[in-house]
Amino acid sequence: MSGNRTTLTVSEITAQIKGQIESQFSRVWVRGEISNFKHHSSGHMYFTVKDAGAELRCVMFRGFNQSIHFKPEDGMEIMIQGKITVYEPRGQYQLMVQLMEPAGIGTLYLAFEALKKQLMAEGLFDKGKKLPIPTYPQKIGIVTSPTGAALRDIHNILKRRAPQVEIVLRPALVQGDGAASDVIAGILDLESMGNIDLIIIGRGGGSLEDLWAFNEEALVRAIGDCSIPIMSAVGHETDVTISDLVADLRAPTPSAAAELASISISELAQMIQNQKNKLHLIIENQLNQLWQKLDHLIDRQSLQHPRTLIMRNRERLDIIMHQLDYSMHQFLSMKLTKLKGFEKELTVLNPLDILHRGYSIAFSEDGSIVRQADDLNVGAPFVLKTGSGSIAAEKKKTLPNSE
Repeated sequence: MSGNRTTLTVSEITAQIKGQIESQFSRVWVRGEISNFKHHSSGHMYFTVKDAGAELRCVMFRGFNQSIHFKPEDGMEIMIQGKITVYEPRGQYQLMVQLMEPAGIGTLYLAFEALKKQLMAEGLFDKGKKLPIPTYPQKIGIVTSPTGAALRDIHNILKRRAPQVEIVLRPALVQGDGAASDVIAGILDLESMGNIDLIIIGRGGGSLEDLWAFNEEALVRAIGDCSIPIMSAVGHETDVTISDLVADLRAPTPSAAAELASISISELAQMIQNQKNKLHLIIENQLNQLWQKLDHLIDRQSLQHPRTLIMRNRERLDIIMHQLDYSMHQFLSMKLTKLKGFEKELTVLNPLDILHRGYSIAFSEDGSIVRQADDLNVGAPFVLKTGSGSIAAEKKKTLPNSE
């Protein structure tokens, strides 16, 4: 019997099973609950879908999962489309997912809460990160559907309240596939213009699915990264999106956004009038103080009798001149006495004064003073200087000191 038995290797039987399964389940839709979800650093997603009776391993590669409009999480019920494949090294079959959609509103709400929780933990909703809304914007950019009621409401209110404000519309999809990326592009376009003071993004009301573009993570992060203040005006007052939470200001409706974004002409006129009244009051108070000060000056006797003031100043000037004259006389007298003392000292030290008293000085031919008798040889000429002239002389001999 062993000779007639057909034997397959593990690889062969697995390959046959793979061919059968993959040909029969090349495109299937599966509904189930996510479990063991893991978003790998490579970008690929690995998870299991299950129901009450079974579970199915799944993989969704990065090229497919970039189109998902919500954040998958354990416990969410989803609908996925793909093909069954067999992973031969382990002999396991799995679903290679190409599309993923939430199975219902409950799943969307779970995705909403999951993303909100993540972004809150990152601090994207912190008040300290929000930009101030300009009080007097000159140019407002609007990202919304060009045919929606939201644009009409914003436009009509701004033109009525603040006709001086320039409106720049950047048309965008606000619902369905591609809406989030189109709104992001609109924000970037307005930011690149460089002269937009405020951006309003929004649309009219709708269901959770209708507003879902404003809950997508990419759009939420783009709002947080924008350098221009952004006001979110999505849906009705009861509709709250994650874009509302991260925006610098949330308006309950598009009409309310137009009210919050501008100061009306009447309000500006009233503010100007208030400032004029305040300025008038300040000027009036200052004038009253000046008049009061002038009245006090007029009441002073010196102003009533200017001749008296002049006489007092003249008397003061005379006293000052007398003090100055006396001080100068004292100063000059001290300097003159000091100068005479210097003169006497110079006279005592003057060699000519000694000659006038009967002394004389002998100078050799080279002009040097003869201090001793031996400084000259016998027969050497010399000059004898006296107080009233000089005498040419010649040494005859050297006399002893006693002579």
